[in-house]
Amino acid sequence: MIKFAVISFPGTNCEAENVRAFKRNGMDAEAVLWNDPKLLDGSKCSKFDGYCIAGGFSYEDRGRSGIVAAQDPIMKVIADEAKAGKVVLGICNGAQVLVETGLIPGYNKHSLAVALAWNEMKVGDEIVDTGFYNAWSYLKNDAPAGRCAFNDFEDLLHIPFAHGEGRFMMDEKTLEQLEDNNQIVFKYCDSDGNVNADFPITPNGATAAAAAICNPDGNVMAIMPHPERDPKGGNGNLVFQSIKKWIEADKKIEHKSLGNYHVEEDVRPIETVDLEIMVRLIITDNTERTIEETLIRNGMKLHLDRYQYYGIKLKDDVNVKEAAQKIMATGELANFNKHVVTIKTQDGTFSYDPAHVLVPRELDMTHRLIVADQKDFVGQSKKQAINLHAGDLVKDVQYGVLWNASEINGETWQKLSHSKVLYNPHSMYLMKVL
Repeated sequence: MIKFAVISFPGTNCEAENVRAFKRNGMDAEAVLWNDPKLLDGSKCSKFDGYCIAGGFSYEDRGRSGIVAAQDPIMKVIADEAKAGKVVLGICNGAQVLVETGLIPGYNKHSLAVALAWNEMKVGDEIVDTGFYNAWSYLKNDAPAGRCAFNDFEDLLHIPFAHGEGRFMMDEKTLEQLEDNNQIVFKYCDSDGNVNADFPITPNGATAAAAAICNPDGNVMAIMPHPERDPKGGNGNLVFQSIKKWIEADKKIEHKSLGNYHVEEDVRPIETVDLEIMVRLIITDNTERTIEETLIRNGMKLHLDRYQYYGIKLKDDVNVKEAAQKIMATGELANFNKHVVTIKTQDGTFSYDPAHVLVPRELDMTHRLIVADQKDFVGQSKKQAINLHAGDLVKDVQYGVLWNASEINGETWQKLSHSKVLYNPHSMYLMKVL
């Protein structure tokens, strides 16, 4: 009997649904931990005909969804198994992992060519909402039936989704190649099969209304909605039935290789602002520690400190120190029960305490990187909230995550900024001193 390994990372929560989905469609499956020694040494791989990376919140989405799991050794095993022709399905968080490993869309050397970014609900050019959203969607089979292991049917899919970072993003050349190669397998559509990029039909603002992308060989697919959920109300079983037919037929397809892809860096200088407000957790920051450990396992020697960063430009003739106190008094940027705040102005660097006093301090930020989303929804919302509560003080707020590296040499500093662990250049950019 065909058997799948459903990979469970720390934070995965959809293993049981996937195991049931394979079993109700005439296959067998078992949940397997990401660190199973017999998978990692290859001795257990012959037991499985394919792999499913289930949904959930691997490593609590620390850093960004999927990036930490993408660095785990199990993904090298799965990449080798995919190269040998085995089927790999990534659903929701699993799709994010496949994108961050470069298995999707499948350029040579697994180059990072796509992002799954924060949801942007749009109607035309108007953004009506952002963030996590869950509902049901219709998906149109946009590739020829049987183009890949997952789409050997003509019906529309009607399945649920639940995600916050599900917006497929790619550059125009990549989109053109994927369309030409029929790799955008499913697109969001209405109940009549009409593809529409507007919300709510496309729930996340995905480029070309893309809901699922396969690799050139057709044996790997990343899909954001959940075909494994609710067997009575939906028809996601079609995806699993297609997988079964593909494996039973030992199917291979003629495909056009995507060739090489050069990842363009998006590195910008740190902008000059009136106020830099840096907010840090008092207790242990689990994201900070997890990302540091991930980089160390990738051969880097360093220590990381993580801050929420607000670069604030004030309106003309506003007193900087008075503005800082008014901004902090709104409570929009920090909670003093759990945060410590550092404020940097042209006059120096200061600690800001709950008594609203600026106390001079020294802080070495020789090696700092600021990661920001290309569309800064947080900064825009904070600007509106601050001006509402503190008066019309602020011209612009730029939000990002500031990573301050210490115990680091020059070579590691260069590797860090080029590693793509801290940012995906298709949806984010990096600021540093150039």
